[in-house]
Amino acid sequence: MIIREPLRVIGGRTARLEPGPDGAVKLRPSDEPPGELYVGPGWADAHAHVYDGMTEIGVAADDVGLATGVHLLGDAGSAGAATLDGLVKYVIPAAGVRIRAWVNIGSYGLVHMRETADIRDIDVDATLAAIDRHRDVVCGVKVRSSGVIVGAMGLQPLQLGRLVAREAGLPLMVHIGEAPPLIEDVLDLLGDGDVVTHCYHGKTGHPWRADGRPSPALDRALDRGVRLDVGHGAASFAADVARRAIAAGFPPHSISTDVHVRNIRGPVHDLPTTMTKLLACGMPLDDVITAVTDAPRETLRAPEPWLTEDGVVRHATVFRLTGAPPPHRGYEDARGIALDPAAHIVPVATVSDGTVTAAGQA
Repeated sequence: MIIREPLRVIGGRTARLEPGPDGAVKLRPSDEPPGELYVGPGWADAHAHVYDGMTEIGVAADDVGLATGVHLLGDAGSAGAATLDGLVKYVIPAAGVRIRAWVNIGSYGLVHMRETADIRDIDVDATLAAIDRHRDVVCGVKVRSSGVIVGAMGLQPLQLGRLVAREAGLPLMVHIGEAPPLIEDVLDLLGDGDVVTHCYHGKTGHPWRADGRPSPALDRALDRGVRLDVGHGAASFAADVARRAIAAGFPPHSISTDVHVRNIRGPVHDLPTTMTKLLACGMPLDDVITAVTDAPRETLRAPEPWLTEDGVVRHATVFRLTGAPPPHRGYEDARGIALDPAAHIVPVATVSDGTVTAAGQA
């Protein structure tokens, strides 16, 4: 694919993509007026489920990877200690998109959907050993901490996940949802660098006040350095909750999809659709891009610069901001409430390892 027009670089300047030496692609400054395309670092989705063929909910990684503008995926707990080897051996090498893994504190991951309801399915030492085997892949520990998952186990899965994460020197990603356990008790266990995913869910007991400000427990957690992740999912994104929080000055640290088989055909679809929803909820474009580039790359422990000092592009996503939605694409939150975005983020191409490839909606 050849992109001939000058591009708007995220941050303000204008540049062109041009062939460089040894098959590289370079970003060169341009004084020409930019066209309608933008370019910036390759997008990253910190919460997805791509253990295809092994779990109840996994999708093929490349269906939600470069084809949708995404260069880096964080598989969020699809694999646990007993199944992580398979993710590393079979899924990651076959994918065109890079994958990091949040290892589930439940030993079998998401082979079934109540992975921590029985203490016999949690093995602290085995999880630490699995992390040590795959330090190059594992970015943290995933715990789903809501009543329908943990059952009578309450806070114990989270407490054990916290133990593993601290022993391994890694962050936690914690799924929040319906009580029990109470959100205050969950948040009080989290510290600097830990991630709260599904941060804008609209279920009873969510951690936001009516005016968009955080609850006292969430306020304390944010002061300790806890990060907010969208994790849209099939049931975990309420646009009104997000809109109020963003207006009150509490945008997400990262925008992610929680994409899986139950939402890939709607309401989630893919990362650019989720980005468009956050844009419609009041986030400025530059902040939306940061929330799918620098911020999640730091969380996923893959903070590779997208440009070298001499302008060689390591990874980039080219996209269009348009008033027309992609064909056959509606925008709804997880409760079925329609959004009407004024602008739509549509991926056009990716640049990876010297190759410019056309993107298309998954």
